[in-house]
Amino acid sequence: MASTEKAKTNIIETLQSLIVAFVFAMVFRGFVVEGFVIPTGSMAPTLMGQNLLLHSDQTGQDFAIGYDPRMNIDQLRFTDPMLGRNVPLSLASIKNAQSRLGDRVLVLKTLYPFFGPYRYDVVVFKNPTDTQGLSANYIKRLIGLPGETIWIADGDIFASKHGSTFEIQRKPDSIQRSLWRPVSDTDAIPIDTLALSRPWRGSPWIAKPTAKWAVKDRTWFCTSADPTVLAWDQNKILIDDWLPYNMLMPSMRSQPLADIRVSATLTPEDSSLTAGFTLGTLQHRFTWSIEGSTATLSMKTLRGELVQEVHGAIDEIYAGKPIRLECWHADQAMGLYVQGDKVAELLYSFTPEERLRLATNSDDSIPVEDLAGQGGRAATLEWHFHGSPFVLSRLQVDHDLYYRSDKLRSSATKNPTKVGNEDLVRAGTPAYGTHPDKLAVLGEDQFLMAGDNSVYSLDGRLWGNPDAYVAAQIDDSPFTVHRDLLIGKAWGVYWLPPPLIPEFHRFQFIR
Repeated sequence: MASTEKAKTNIIETLQSLIVAFVFAMVFRGFVVEGFVIPTGSMAPTLMGQNLLLHSDQTGQDFAIGYDPRMNIDQLRFTDPMLGRNVPLSLASIKNAQSRLGDRVLVLKTLYPFFGPYRYDVVVFKNPTDTQGLSANYIKRLIGLPGETIWIADGDIFASKHGSTFEIQRKPDSIQRSLWRPVSDTDAIPIDTLALSRPWRGSPWIAKPTAKWAVKDRTWFCTSADPTVLAWDQNKILIDDWLPYNMLMPSMRSQPLADIRVSATLTPEDSSLTAGFTLGTLQHRFTWSIEGSTATLSMKTLRGELVQEVHGAIDEIYAGKPIRLECWHADQAMGLYVQGDKVAELLYSFTPEERLRLATNSDDSIPVEDLAGQGGRAATLEWHFHGSPFVLSRLQVDHDLYYRSDKLRSSATKNPTKVGNEDLVRAGTPAYGTHPDKLAVLGEDQFLMAGDNSVYSLDGRLWGNPDAYVAAQIDDSPFTVHRDLLIGKAWGVYWLPPPLIPEFHRFQFIR
């Protein structure tokens, strides 16, 4: 009899423990942390929706491609992004592709009542255009804060507050480092060009003079102490806002950009090596250089007139000692990193109007309204060396986010239009915040959101009218997210593969 009573007691205690655990879990989920699934690629590749993970047997690179099982896919559309956009992947690589569900993210729901939100946070919020539908929860990057006026010009974010001058909004280094998107890597040249299904056009880097350069096993050798150059060929790989993630999507006209990171490892034969990199864009030449124990960043006009120059100290260059250089250009800032440490920074300040005129090479005779959304011109990239033979490896090019200037679609008016907003949400007019005639003017509780995958992101620029609930109960302004719609800050990514157990050892923070 006693054993029967003990068994009943254990069952009751177990049930009580389960109930308490369930209550705590629901409270924790409701008020502290909650998991969300990323359904689409609007934040790719920061956060990915359903995708295919492919491995190139030629370059050894892994990359994800946005994928919907309902797609009717032509295998020729699968290309190797490190070899350009016209070299198809091998059939073996395609057949071995792994289908993956969208990323799972953890969201801190208690943060914003006490801290922030801050610009460039990745935020989960209620979709103001569809709070009750299948797309009720959205995740985007915050680009505009309450009380600001936002102007998206030439891919970057400019903000003004209380009528002040528009200023560029730079990303913190930690966020910027996480947002570089690969364009080219000398560690990813093909291992067997004869096995390619289409002729490879060769490296986009052109060595001059060719007689003083040799390439072996993905490593470049400069055999001379005389001046030599490596120049980028934009005809082989155009540096623009194209992403491999979108290769199965309908083609869109890409936008050339010059917010890039170019990095390389140099191993000199002696300490007299001088190395530098020059980026030609915005009618200026931006140069990063090292010589001896000095690093120099300079900004000059095309005529050679010095606009700005800064210097920084580095360790002495030693024969046989590798030195890793990273030349950053993003958000109207230059940065030089040596061995992973920032040694010099140069900031410059163009207004949005100046930026658009420089990007399009237009003078004051053309109204700035005609320049918005035109896009810039392809940049020039050139390494220059002298003083010592050297070995060059891991030569990489990456590009930054580019926020596009689009036109509104008919979906902007799927919800009722408030009287007086007819011109603001009319299809075919410039997207919100992308034109001087339609700047994003934010109220004291309003935010502007945008996806990292700007080409295929339905975000604040394009939303249009809020749904009936939001318009009646919270905020009837189009394009914006009211503070009451914020859910929390996206904190980290975890995976939920079979058998449905989170792999927290693969956890990564979201920047």
